[in-house]
Amino acid sequence: MLTATLDSADTPQPVTYHVGDVVTLKSGGPRMTVTHVGPVALAEGDWLVCQWFDEQGELRQDMFALDRVRPEPRSISAGSVQMQQRFVRLGYGR
Repeated sequence: MLTATLDSADTPQPVTYHVGDVVTLKSGGPRMTVTHVGPVALAEGDWLVCQWFDEQGELRQDMFALDRVRPEPRSISAGSVQMQQRFVRLGYGR
């Protein structure tokens, strides 16, 4: 007779999301802030509604199934920050 035991460390615990949490898609993409957790119109089950800024600085929003995202730390480590510098030359005094 075969028997098996499950170690709780081997069983992934479901992640509980809250408004204000920071997530990314498991497939990659920008850091997004959760603005709603729960049911949405015309879709079964619970969903996350998230907002983020795209590369042009435009605010975006979409909804994602819970199994498509992963939690991220709220703070950003210094090594992961990419600065974008935009310089504008003003023609004053010419």
